[in-house]
Amino acid sequence: MSMPLRSMAAPFVVAEACGVSVRTRLKGLTAADEEVLRLVGAHLGSLAARDLKVRCADGLGQSAHRWAERKRELTAGSSSRWAGAITKASHDQWALARRSRTSHITTLDAAMTTINGRLALPVGQKGARGVPGGYRSAAE
Repeated sequence: MSMPLRSMAAPFVVAEACGVSVRTRLKGLTAADEEVLRLVGAHLGSLAARDLKVRCADGLGQSAHRWAERKRELTAGSSSRWAGAITKASHDQWALARRSRTSHITTLDAAMTTINGRLALPVGQKGARGVPGGYRSAAE
């Protein structure tokens, strides 16, 4: 016994996304407001730099327990919310640097393999099927 086909709904246009707009500049700040923002930025920046240094020192030995310790240490100088944001940013920055380094090393290994392959071939030998041939001349 087959199931009846469901009816097709009329086409419609999805409403435009709504949300909060984030501006790059704050307007109407007093000199005191600007000074407070500079001081808060400098303070949070120093906490972030210190945490990134600790995260890098931990290396691969990072654990959830160690992450919680770092957050507790930062909470002494800021709120728990800022400490969480800073530790997450430090962890993400460390992970990105590690992935980038691995990618760079992989690219260098591939380049060395290509160069070694070309050096192993006689000068002037043609390549075939996507594999490069030997160098065109001894000078090259």
